[in-house]
Amino acid sequence: MTGFESTKFYARVALMRRRLLLKQMIRRALAGTLAVAALIVAAGFATRTLYLALVPSLGELGATGVLAGGYLIVAIGLLLYALSEPGSAEMTALTEMEEIARARALSETQGTVAGVEGRIESLGSSISIGLGLLGMLRRIMARKKAAE
Repeated sequence: MTGFESTKFYARVALMRRRLLLKQMIRRALAGTLAVAALIVAAGFATRTLYLALVPSLGELGATGVLAGGYLIVAIGLLLYALSEPGSAEMTALTEMEEIARARALSETQGTVAGVEGRIESLGSSISIGLGLLGMLRRIMARKKAAE
């Protein structure tokens, strides 16, 4: 597999992973939005009903405190859910594939760079030898001309 093919493979794996992440994020955002809307409607009715049921036994202040505590518990639960990271076998596999592809592309790129560096060093040595020979030939030619 060449460096270019490894790079293409890495790009495909990374793109598949990003698409899966985007789909999961969209689904979670949509589910969260619908849940919040339904919760608001239900909370409105439930709040009024519960308040009316609690006022005779707890009084207005007690009924308000109980309702506030209930909403706090619901809010904390929703916050914990929103901050949780989804886990899936597909995501784990794609993450591993992406790391393998990245490592392969990097190692092949480094091998190509090392090969080019070796060729440049070889070319530099050849040029240096050629310039040395050219200098020697000039001196020889200059001596011959001086001798004539």
